[in-house]
Amino acid sequence: MRAEVKWKIRVCYLKHYRQWGPSVLACWAKREGLGRYDPDTVARAIEDLKEDPEEKQKPRRYEITAPGVMWSEDGAGFKERGRKKELLVLQDECSRFKTNWRLVSGPAKATDVADYLREAFDCYGPPLVLKHDGDSIFHDRQVTELLDIYEVVSLTSPARYPPFNGKKERSIRDIKGYERAKRHHCPGTSLLERLAEAVQDLNEQRPRPVLGGRTAREVFEETCQLLPDRNSFRKEVREVEEKLTAEACSRRERAAARRKAVEEVFLRYGLFKQMEDVSPNLRVTTAT
Repeated sequence: MRAEVKWKIRVCYLKHYRQWGPSVLACWAKREGLGRYDPDTVARAIEDLKEDPEEKQKPRRYEITAPGVMWSEDGAGFKERGRKKELLVLQDECSRFKTNWRLVSGPAKATDVADYLREAFDCYGPPLVLKHDGDSIFHDRQVTELLDIYEVVSLTSPARYPPFNGKKERSIRDIKGYERAKRHHCPGTSLLERLAEAVQDLNEQRPRPVLGGRTAREVFEETCQLLPDRNSFRKEVREVEEKLTAEACSRRERAAARRKAVEEVFLRYGLFKQMEDVSPNLRVTTAT
């Protein structure tokens, strides 16, 4: 590339605030009659003019500090003798304890969801927040009225972002893996029997490294913390959500207002703790 052409390309690059990339500049040079250049050649000509990219801030990772603060709800599809079934599972986010589960003729109906939610609330007490995927069932009158009666904040997971509900996704995989193994080794057992044993294993028997070697039930029953007044908590979440909604500049920000409000109020009450990166190397001598 001639020095004169290189200089013109560099001037053009700066004139457009470094927003034209090498491919665009190569097209521009051709249009201006400066010659044909491939994008790699153009990239080398402007390489020293590029600004250092801003370091992206790593997303903050939080962990719920006590049982009963947040539960997550999800379903998983199964088939038995050609018939569709759906497994409904409620899980405590802190302990990974399954507070209730039910196998229904799939897909589940609002009556099924409301009934098994009520059963869990009556057995263990309702959580402050119920996290779910935002399916239409959670807009059904039976479910919304139930959550209002028990004063539970409904929280929809952001679309197409599995990490937000990662613990629940992992628990569904564990249940499916156990059911598959049980079916292989114990032919003749029913789907209901296999799922019951899978949940029993995850709740009562399996020591979890992430829980310090304890079982889910041990953490659920032993890790106690005084929770805030339910009515005050809902009021604070509503006030913060209204403030964030009023300040929102986009649909995405408006859709995230409830989630951000719950996170902010959790932090006020010490129900969230920020997590550091943890090495996946099981041989390390120390870990967070």
